[in-house]
Amino acid sequence: MSRYHTYTKIFFVCIFIALTKYSYSQDVSFSQYQVLLPYYNPAFTGAFNGSYRVRLINRNQWIGFSDKSYRSFAIAGDIKFRIKNKNINTDYLGLGAYFITDRAQIVDWNTNEINITLAYHKRLNKIKNSYLTGGLGFGVQQRSLSYDNIYFEDQFDGLNLYNRPTSEILPPNIYAYSDLKIGIQYNTNLKPDWILQTGLSTQYLLNPNWSLFKSIEDINYNGSTKSKAPLELNFITNLSYIYDKYNTIYPKLFISSQGPHQIIQVGTSYRHADYSVKQTAIHAGVSLRIVNTPSAILPVDLGLLAGYEIKNFIIGLHYDIGLRDAIKYGRPSHSFEISLSLVGDYDNEGFVCPQF
Repeated sequence: MSRYHTYTKIFFVCIFIALTKYSYSQDVSFSQYQVLLPYYNPAFTGAFNGSYRVRLINRNQWIGFSDKSYRSFAIAGDIKFRIKNKNINTDYLGLGAYFITDRAQIVDWNTNEINITLAYHKRLNKIKNSYLTGGLGFGVQQRSLSYDNIYFEDQFDGLNLYNRPTSEILPPNIYAYSDLKIGIQYNTNLKPDWILQTGLSTQYLLNPNWSLFKSIEDINYNGSTKSKAPLELNFITNLSYIYDKYNTIYPKLFISSQGPHQIIQVGTSYRHADYSVKQTAIHAGVSLRIVNTPSAILPVDLGLLAGYEIKNFIIGLHYDIGLRDAIKYGRPSHSFEISLSLVGDYDNEGFVCPQF
């Protein structure tokens, strides 16, 4: 058996073991997760057809369901370094960084994360253009909430206001912790017109303590001071089917598992290029997000994607309609995402074949 087939077999065995061992996600989540792949798996750092990449994404969620929407924003960038004199047929390094913030405005619950990612892409097969990649990410997360909009029963004045002082023990409302992510990724041309990209990653390897009460010094508090973050697993598979020079289809699958919860997003997008009009392309797609909780497996969101590309600049718009809220509460929630991407090409070879 060749070394190429040995590496391939080891990769898929590792994925199978990990996914069967952990069937346990609930972190910042974007429907256009392709825009922020290094966040989900550091091994995707530098895994694109270009020399550098800068991306922004903003998501407003639960519009129409809550008076104040839940907002998530991220900015990310990564760059490639060829190992041997910029020869495109050799190994390369990917170096990147991202910043993410999200806020639940009702209680001003904030999460901020900054992370540095590094990936080494080892070329296994020149004919199939196959790479096996290992990635590492290290960063810091900060979490905080405001007590201004939180009221307790003992604050009720007996009439119509919650204006009395409370005897509740309130811990410090801001804390930070470090985190480590690792990931692997495999990329290959299955056939001349089919490309496979798949990877598995984990985070919260340092097992951070999420509890707000972890540093409390009040002697009257006798509750738990520990809430360890469960290990999170992310599995991503992207396929590219190049129908012809102008048309490409991108089936894709995303699974995130943490503790007793799983998120599954499956979908496909379509790209049509027009080389006669300043190298432009249009994108369209559909996706379905499903969650698995201890009580049920439910479809959560039906997503619709539209995108426009001109040379190396891409804008993506994504709309989610809340199926679960429509079933449970009689009216759907709405979520909107907008993403902006700028990709530097190698040798001006044309389109960078972006994915959303």
